[in-house]
Amino acid sequence: MIDASLSVTIDDEFQSLIPPLTEEELTGLEENLLRDGCIDPLIVWAEQCILLDGHNRKSICDRYGIDYELHTVSLPDRAAASDWIDKHQLGRRNLSPEQMSLLRGRRYNRVKLSRGGDRRSEISKAQNEPLKSAQKLAEEHGVSRATIKRDGQFADAVDRLDLQREITGGKIKPAKQEVVKAARSLPEHPTPSQIQQARDSVTKPHVANNTGDNEWYTPAQYIERATDVMEGIDLDPASSVAANKVVGATHIFTAEDDGLQKNWRGRVFMNPPYAQPLIQQFCEKLVQEYKAGNVTQAIVLVNNATETRWFQALLSVASAVCFPAGRVRFWHPDKTSMPLQGQAVLYLGNHVSNFTSAFKDMGSMCHVTR
Repeated sequence: MIDASLSVTIDDEFQSLIPPLTEEELTGLEENLLRDGCIDPLIVWAEQCILLDGHNRKSICDRYGIDYELHTVSLPDRAAASDWIDKHQLGRRNLSPEQMSLLRGRRYNRVKLSRGGDRRSEISKAQNEPLKSAQKLAEEHGVSRATIKRDGQFADAVDRLDLQREITGGKIKPAKQEVVKAARSLPEHPTPSQIQQARDSVTKPHVANNTGDNEWYTPAQYIERATDVMEGIDLDPASSVAANKVVGATHIFTAEDDGLQKNWRGRVFMNPPYAQPLIQQFCEKLVQEYKAGNVTQAIVLVNNATETRWFQALLSVASAVCFPAGRVRFWHPDKTSMPLQGQAVLYLGNHVSNFTSAFKDMGSMCHVTR
């Protein structure tokens, strides 16, 4: 332990390695510190007096004048200090798969560098259990050796595309294979514009990559199952004359009708426009009408964007969800569908067993409990 009155340095590079807390987590941490004080010590790199763990706690404690302890760890160099941070951050529960892969990959790549690179590091001497191979890291983190090696490739690609801060900060969650593919597409000495183009190919979320063309119609096999579950479709609030030849709803609202301004009743099938803000508005409208009792049952076909506010709104009233195996091939009389991501079928209503029976052959089923 060292004197808390000593000047502790905040290193921007080290701090950028740490996935940030959400606003909710920060609020909870602040409440705990104000109620209980700072129970856990902050960790400092002894040789440089640089903070390694406890950045949020230190900020809150300094703001409110809360006392805290400082404990030190002895590390030989910056690489070892960076590895200490990644190893301890991997113990957090709230990391995304992309963040975990990046942290494991950075650890693996440092091991490779320390064993054969130009810059010799003594990371292995700084750990209680020396890091010797992908197998050692795999056992430590509970994954396969192949996963660790893929993590290393991912971390290399993230570094080459300069995406460390975006992924560590949780701002983007790109597919790992797409990041590696984009990095490998670059020449040996890429120009800034080539790097930016590769970055752009992976930083846009799937839903944002949609063309903005909302005229895509539901395949017949989904309509047939929806009709069986609800024993009919009273309303399709986001439809067209052409689409309703398959849907067969008693009533439809087209773009010209502006279904958001209409009253919704009965059994609803909805394949909403996928562009924002319309998808948010249509999903919120359905939730509102269902809670009011105006909509008695509903089946919704949307992208499986589980992280979005509109999907979570639907999930808050849904009884069950089917995640189709493979992407849904929407149709249109004049163009070909090229879906950018997978979909989900959500059911709102009391006939869960009917929904399960009708859609179980389409993919994985999940019942929602509250």
